[in-house]
Amino acid sequence: LFVTAAIIAAEHLRPRMGRRSLLVPALLAAAAAAALTLWEQATSSQDAAFVAAGLSRRVENVRDSSAIAMQGGSRRQNRYNHPKKWHVKYHNQNMKTLALHVPNDAQALFFMPEANLEDWSHTLKLSFPEGEDDVVTEEEVMEYFTTDEYKPEAVIVGHQMPHEEVKHAYVHFSCNADAKKARKEKSGGAIGKASEVKAVYTDEKKWIRLRDGVNLAGGFSWGKRARWMKAYGDKPYPGWGTMEEALPTGSRNHWYYPE
Repeated sequence: LFVTAAIIAAEHLRPRMGRRSLLVPALLAAAAAAALTLWEQATSSQDAAFVAAGLSRRVENVRDSSAIAMQGGSRRQNRYNHPKKWHVKYHNQNMKTLALHVPNDAQALFFMPEANLEDWSHTLKLSFPEGEDDVVTEEEVMEYFTTDEYKPEAVIVGHQMPHEEVKHAYVHFSCNADAKKARKEKSGGAIGKASEVKAVYTDEKKWIRLRDGVNLAGGFSWGKRARWMKAYGDKPYPGWGTMEEALPTGSRNHWYYPE
């Protein structure tokens, strides 16, 4: 179409004698114009295809369909700005922390709670109604808790802590089984002039301190004593010292005895 239009235009521009000399330039001009037009069409179609493909890729991205999204760039920045705690850049700090502080897994070595009272206690703590806390004697308590199956080894009456308003009595048995039976059978009964007695288990270390004349109000200012520490003083039970070798498992059958 372009070539035909160029030939017709050339025939009308010159007289018949000069028409043949203008035909070749006209053809060349028409061919150049056609090539330029085809190149522009091809370029525009490629750009459209590229844009369409890019948009389709963005739309297919479920995370974010925005055409200007960073497409994961924020995650890369977080990995750089917020590395893991054990990243190599923190190696020296981690080694220093481990050297100066006790790891969380070893915190249990600093404190071990006492054994369950019901399973390990040999001693009952006796409470009386108001006004009747100091009317019983050691002989009356000993006689009350003595049966054919069990008998107390020792009794302490009239003990009172500085923060308490009433006095208590303590009954110590040779084993935990006897203490369980005595509490089950005797708690709630009457002893001498006391109309009722309430018996509960008590910490065996408290009994050891009472037995040895050590005040219960002192020695606990730093908190509760760990299970591996003796009832008073700064000595641990055998095998629990810092420079001692731990005793073989099963060498002791009780947490507190032998002392």
